[in-house]
Amino acid sequence: MSELRTALADALGPLYRIEREVRPVGEYRLFVATQSQDGSELLVKILPAALSLGINDLQFERAVLLIAERLNHPNLVKPRGAGRAGSFVYHTRPFVPGTTLRAWIGNNGAIPLARTVEILRGILSGLAHAHAAAISHGELKAENVLLSDDGVLVADSGIASALGKPATTRNDMAAVQLLTREMLTGAKPTIGEEPLEQTRTLPLWLTEWLRSRWTDAGRALAGMRPPPPSSSQSQLFA
Repeated sequence: MSELRTALADALGPLYRIEREVRPVGEYRLFVATQSQDGSELLVKILPAALSLGINDLQFERAVLLIAERLNHPNLVKPRGAGRAGSFVYHTRPFVPGTTLRAWIGNNGAIPLARTVEILRGILSGLAHAHAAAISHGELKAENVLLSDDGVLVADSGIASALGKPATTRNDMAAVQLLTREMLTGAKPTIGEEPLEQTRTLPLWLTEWLRSRWTDAGRALAGMRPPPPSSSQSQLFA
C-alpha cells in the first residue's frame, strides 16, 4: 500500500475504508472510499503536493463545511468534508456513478444540440442555486460536470473559494460559454476561433443567448427562452 493510501486510510478510518483509486483529474488524484456501515461511497480528491503545503487544513475544512450547508440542489454534488492525510490535503463528496462531460466528449465528440441544451440547463440550474447563495464555482470545466442516471450534476462548487482562489459569477458564466462551445464542437476552444454560429448551424434564440454577457446563472437560465411554438422540433434542435 502506498504512503498516500496508508495516510488516507488512517485519516478516514474506521468509518470509511479506501477501496480503489480512479482516473485522476489533472494534478488531482482521486480515491473511492466505502462507508463501513451502509456501503455508501465517497470520492476523495487529493490536492497536489505544492498546493497542500500552502493550505491551512482546518480553515479549509471549515470553509468546505460552510459551503455544504448552503448548497442543496439536485444538479449539484454537495461537498462532504475535508482534512489532511499526511502531507496532503483532501476534500470529499459523494461518489456519483457515471461519466464526466470531459470523458463523454473525448469518447464521442460533439454532442447533439438537443442534448447540449439539456445539459446546459442542468448546469445553469445548479449554478443558479449556488449563485443565489453567494457561492461561485471558480473552476467550472467539463471535468466537473457529471452525467449520471440522476441527471446532470456539477461538482466542486465553491471549492476554489475555500482554497483562496478568486471566483466570481461572471467568471462562471464565461466558463459556461466555453463549455457550450466545447459540447457543440467536440473540442476545447482555442484563441482566434471563428464564432460558434459560423461553424455549426444554431437556432436563432441560442445564437442570441450565447452573444449575451450574463452576470450570473439565474439570469442566464431565465434568458433561455425557446423559439416560438410554431417552430418544429426538428428546427429547434437541428
